[in-house]
Formats: sequence, C-alpha cells, structure tokens
Amino acid sequence: MRVQTSRFKWWLVMGLMLAAAAVACGSDEPGADEYLASLHTLAEQSDQRDEEIFAPITETSPASLEFLGLLADVLPLAIEATRSDIANLGSLDVPDDYAEDHATFLTFLNASADIQQRQLDAAAARDDLTSRDLGVEVASLQRNLLAGISQTFRDAILVSEDAISAGAVFGDLADDESAYLNTVERAYEEFRSRNAVFGETLRQQFSDSRALLQALQGAGAGTAFEAVQAMLLPVEPPERFAADHQLLLTYLAEAVRLDREIGKAIDEVDPVHFVVSNLELGSNDASVDAILGLSPPVREIAFPGAAFVNPTVSDDAYLGPANQALKRFSAEFGRLGPNYLAFNIGREYAFEVIARSGPGYLETVQSTLATMQSLTPSAEFTPDHALILEYFDDLIEAQTTVLDSAAGGDMLGVNGGILETQTAFCDAVTRISAELKAAGLVLFQGPPDDPELKRTCPTS
Repeated sequence: MRVQTSRFKWWLVMGLMLAAAAVACGSDEPGADEYLASLHTLAEQSDQRDEEIFAPITETSPASLEFLGLLADVLPLAIEATRSDIANLGSLDVPDDYAEDHATFLTFLNASADIQQRQLDAAAARDDLTSRDLGVEVASLQRNLLAGISQTFRDAILVSEDAISAGAVFGDLADDESAYLNTVERAYEEFRSRNAVFGETLRQQFSDSRALLQALQGAGAGTAFEAVQAMLLPVEPPERFAADHQLLLTYLAEAVRLDREIGKAIDEVDPVHFVVSNLELGSNDASVDAILGLSPPVREIAFPGAAFVNPTVSDDAYLGPANQALKRFSAEFGRLGPNYLAFNIGREYAFEVIARSGPGYLETVQSTLATMQSLTPSAEFTPDHALILEYFDDLIEAQTTVLDSAAGGDMLGVNGGILETQTAFCDAVTRISAELKAAGLVLFQGPPDDPELKRTCPTS
C-alpha cells in the first residue's frame, strides 16, 4: 500500500503503514478495531514488499539517463502489488464509520494502478515527457486523497515520517485551496511541456557550447516561464495562499527576464551570457525568497527538489538563526557550489563566466560566514560550530582559488578549486555530529540512504 509520487519528488516517501497504536483511533462501532487491525497487517506486509520492489531505483536520480530503464523494470511488479492490495482491501468487512474513507482509498488505488500502467508504457518507450506529465497527475491524485479522507482515517494510515508530513501539508485543504493548487500544478505542467524540447537538447552530447547553442535555436527558450506567468497572473488566490501567490509572481517576473536573456544568448550564440544567465536563474534573490518563503503545498509544486527547506528547528538562540542562515546558503550556493563549467563550456569562456559570476558567489560564502561567526552556540554544539566556521573558511579559500586561477588563465587551478569546494563539504558532513544534523541544520543533513548525499560524498 505504498504510494509512488512524482518522479521529481520521491518514489518511496508515502508508505501507507499503520502502527499498532493506530488501533486506538477506532470508533465505538463494533468491528472498527478489528478493521483497523486488519489494515495494519496488510500495510506492514505491503510496506516491506514495496521497499524490495523499488530498491533498484532508490539511489538513481530521476534526471539520469538510466532512470526510465530501471523504472520499466520495477513497475510491472509494482502494478501487480497494487492490484493485490486492492483485492485484499476489498475483502475486508468495513464498518459504516469508515465506509466512505475505504471507498475513497480504493478509488485512489485503482487510479494509481492505471497511472502505473501508463508510467510503464512511457518508461518502456523512454518517453520522458509523458513520464513527467504522469508525475504531475500522481501528485494531484495524492493531494485529492489526503484532502478527501477523514482525519481519523488519515491518522491511521499515515505513520511514516514523510507520510505524516504529506498529510499535514495537504490534508486540510478547502475546495478553493485545492482548486488553486491544481491551477498552479497545471501552470507548471505547461512549463515542463514547453521546456521539454529544450531539456532533450541539453541532454545530448555536443563538441562544445557553441554547437549546443546552435542546436537550441528554435527550441523555445524564453517562453516557458512566460507561460506560467500568463496562467497565474489573473488568478485570485484563496486567503491561505495569498502570500504564496505574490511570492510566485515576483519570482516569475525575474525568471521571465532571465529566461529572455537565455534566449538572447542562444540567438547570439554567446556561451558566456548563456551560462551566467542560467546560474543567476537559480540563485537570484527572488528565486531564493520563493524557495524559502513559499508554504509547503505550493513549494512542492513550484520547487519539488527543494527538500532542504522542509526541516524546522526550535527557536533556540543558536539553532534558529543558524538554520535560517544555512537554509539561504543552501539555496544560493548549494552543496558543491556553482557549476561554472556547465554545458561543456570552453576554457576561454569559462574564465569569463567565473570573472562575472564568481565574485557574487564568494560574497555569499563570506556573508554566511559572518552570520555564523556572530552566533554563540551552546556548549553542546560548540565543537560543531567550530567545524562549520572551518568549513566556510575552507570554502572561501577554494572559491578564491577558482577566481584567481581564472584570472590567470589557469584551468588546472580552476578545477582544483572546484574539487576543494566539494572536498570541504564532504569533510564537514563526515565530521559534524549526528546530534547537530538531527537538530535540522539542513546543509549537512540527509538520511543515511540519501542518494544525493551518496553521489556527492560516496564515503559519507
């Protein structure tokens, strides 16, 4: 009974698993406790089974070329498992108190099986665009499930950490709020559709960045964000999402401007302007403000990869501001820093990209270090705080090496500084205590099986 989410988000986050304590959620109606106990048994069995089914893809990035092939291998087993869950649920004696929830859940599982079959067809055909569109459909289906079942039933079936989080985010939506999120989802589906040709071209191999830009001409650069903006500008959001809507519009205005700059760089075959504009698209203030400021229901649609902003910490005098500073740094700089050498850019162009973009990234590191230096940790976290300051000192040295090497035309030095940036992060992840990571400092946080962290630091 595990729900597969969008390929952009998680494949295994919503284990619909009942804890033994869930029996306490039963009503006074005869048979309610027995019904919940039966659900519990089925859920435990299916949860373990689905862990095994999806194990081959849990460490593979959905953006990688091999993802669709692996997905095509596991989906037949997933479809069979979903059908088995439907049959097992259909055999239960359902108390009247849970009849509507039970029917809603069965409808959801039947629809999920249908989508899984279409996902299988798309994966077998290596149809990335259709697979992405189906991910959008899955996300909408899950939101409707969580909003359509009672609190008692939802509390009973959602007990894994990620499932409970999803229930808290989407479980209390009013009709107009669901309608608004569906509108945002459709807008971003249009974005993905328009961006598909652009993305397919980027995944191809080219001899150099100029050849890439020539191939991108006519691929629709400069129109994808405009489509989202046009769909959301006339929308009147419900009160709950009014602030989100304004953040989105502010972000989209800047994204449209930069997307047009990217289109101009393509038309003029200007690799430097192309890379600089792409870097700015992900790190400008409006983008970072939206990533950090949007409420979870909207952020999950607009920025599905921004998992680092989800954890929350206490208002502790140290942990609170430290977490906020590192959240912003995560959005602006990331774990490995800017990819100055993206799109197979030639060395002569790379030096100019670094000269134009590098000082801003270095300033981000320096300002974050200054913020962290201004904080006073508790005795418990004093050793970790020293490690964090050491990490930022190492980053400043590494990024300064990148800038100085580019200014001197030294590509080996540039590559060395980039490697030092990664080494500094992986060293910090290894040395910072589990207690501090558990407290929510998201830059260094990640579950033991976090595939991104394993790819970044294989020995962590």
